[in-house]
Amino acid sequence: MFALADDLLRRARRRAGATRQDVINGIKSYVVARTLLEREEADAVTMDCLGALGRLKVSLPCIAWSKMNDDGIPAACEADLGAVATHCVTQYLFDRPGFQQDPVADTAREAVIGAHCSCPTRLGGFGGPSEPYDIIPHHGARDATARPLWRVGQRVTMADVLLGSAKAPTQMVMAAGEVLDNLSVPPAGCCVVSVRIRFDGGKDVLTFPGFHQIFFYGDFKKELLQFCHLFRIEPVLA
Repeated sequence: MFALADDLLRRARRRAGATRQDVINGIKSYVVARTLLEREEADAVTMDCLGALGRLKVSLPCIAWSKMNDDGIPAACEADLGAVATHCVTQYLFDRPGFQQDPVADTAREAVIGAHCSCPTRLGGFGGPSEPYDIIPHHGARDATARPLWRVGQRVTMADVLLGSAKAPTQMVMAAGEVLDNLSVPPAGCCVVSVRIRFDGGKDVLTFPGFHQIFFYGDFKKELLQFCHLFRIEPVLA
């Protein structure tokens, strides 16, 4: 456990506002989640992490989920089953992790800012190197998380599985675009991993569909369409 924490610290570009113990606490969460997955023979994990954001002493899973997604284990924030499904699609089809985020419309730049406090670092693929990352606190000023820098100009895909019911089909919202920049938090006031993306097609960003969409490296909109047709999922082009 200590070796995992020290390796994460060693590979970081810098550490600011977070202690080694904060990182160890995050790795403890990773070890606990990994043990539960092994015991239950499960394929993915999520939890109500917002419920742990108050004064509870339990560590937030930001580092744990980042590392799991880097390792090819779908791990989603906020007990979001649609995000779990989208992580699975991203990882199994394209051999790379994705970033579950809260979208913010940037009308000045005609872009969408994806912001959250847990993001994988091996954005280019499971077998590749990490993007440069910092170790900093969660935006709630507690625990540590890894903040990777997304490659400016990188083509990216957005996907969001909307689970269906007996009366409504399962849908997948999808789009492709390009990374404009990374926002530094602080001074910006949102979740600490914040990447600004302009999506193709000039859609009004105020009506950009979905929530907790998964952003990931590469332009795979065509492949997602083929996947939807194969598995009778209704595609929604953003």
